[in-house]
Amino acid sequence: MLEFTVYSERVEIHAPQTTVWNILLDVDRYPEWNPFTEKVVTRFELGSPVELHVNLPGRGKRLQREFITGVHPPHKLGWGMHMLHERLLRARRWQTVEALGADRCCYHTEDHLSGLLTPLVRWLYFHSMQEGFNNMAYALKQRAEQETAHA
Repeated sequence: MLEFTVYSERVEIHAPQTTVWNILLDVDRYPEWNPFTEKVVTRFELGSPVELHVNLPGRGKRLQREFITGVHPPHKLGWGMHMLHERLLRARRWQTVEALGADRCCYHTEDHLSGLLTPLVRWLYFHSMQEGFNNMAYALKQRAEQETAHA
């Protein structure tokens, strides 16, 4: 089967893992700091819908509807989708917050895509997705470190 994965850079954050996790779950405040996913509407329950208002660099804003595939506090959050049938396009994104000590952690995200449409999706969106993921990772770092400094 055709597949590819889009990764963000692994970003070290000088803030506790729980601080970063709480920022990820506080979707009401995304417009304050998140340049990639400007708004998220979800309940974070397994199988529940996720309405993502995404700003893809170079591609503009779009609404993406996905479903929660996993919530594993305080280290892993996932959602995904499929288009018509999983053989056409399937995407599974995981955001990971890995503790590196009491006051620092590492954040990264990856989106695994598979299906017949993956060559087209890769051609159209790979670089925009990767740039968006990195923009979010570094914005998350900045937000968490600011919160930690003011705590």
